Amino acid sequence: MKIWTEEKKHILASPGVYNLGIRSAGFIPKRVAYAVAGVVADLSYAFYASASVNLKANLARVFPSASRTELDSIARKTFRNYSKYIVDYARFKTMDRAGLFRELVRIDGTERIDSALSTGKGLILLTAHLGNWELGGIFFGRQDIKINILTARDSDAEIHAIKDRYRQFHNIKTIVIGDGPFSGVEALNALLRNEVVAMLVDRTETAGVSVPFFGHATSFPSGPLLLAAASGAPIMPAFVVRESYGYRAVAEELIYYDRANGATDREVAACVLTVFERYIRQYADQWYNFVPI
Repeated sequence: MKIWTEEKKHILASPGVYNLGIRSAGFIPKRVAYAVAGVVADLSYAFYASASVNLKANLARVFPSASRTELDSIARKTFRNYSKYIVDYARFKTMDRAGLFRELVRIDGTERIDSALSTGKGLILLTAHLGNWELGGIFFGRQDIKINILTARDSDAEIHAIKDRYRQFHNIKTIVIGDGPFSGVEALNALLRNEVVAMLVDRTETAGVSVPFFGHATSFPSGPLLLAAASGAPIMPAFVVRESYGYRAVAEELIYYDRANGATDREVAACVLTVFERYIRQYADQWYNFVPI
């Protein structure tokens, strides 16, 4: 998986859109904001050809027998859903706990989270650019569960700063990969304190473990595997997806990396991506991967 490195970024991922959305969220009714965002999404689909081409190429891997018309339909819905994600990102900035839980209508698998943290070894939460991953972090932060987001620095310094302030507001700590040699140690220490370390792993430009992803070999990042092996913390695939009634959070079955019993990097990575494939197929129009994988 490679990160899209073109200089021309998607308009919905610009600092101006983030700032405008966050500042206006408390004044514009949600329906109006969604309607405006939908128009922006349709325009961006038409004018940001590289993003739409990348998206449809990714969707073709998910649905290899789909026609061009079918892929185009899913891609258009994806752009529109992403515009709603941006609106919600802004709306959640100032919501209190009660408001957030009105949005997060259903939570499946909390007993698995409790089970993982009861061991005292922390939890490695892995997710994809699917649904509203930021809301998942907010859920933990508002539950007074210490959560750390392990992420690369955004290529746009202003967007990185916006996201960092946003996470701090919701009691989420950001650990930036590549800012120094100790980010991995910082993440490991968080696990040893029985905290949650979360990261997005459905795209990477770093060398990792080669595993199948929708029928194609892809590079799964080594970071979470090294952390699991070093700490004994279980891995949990987890997602926050939009349903007709609101958002649904899903904490999937725990995956343990037991090297003593012969487990390998490739086997553990394959287990994670198998879960990813299932959810991406089910919620394909919420998979916001506008870059080639």
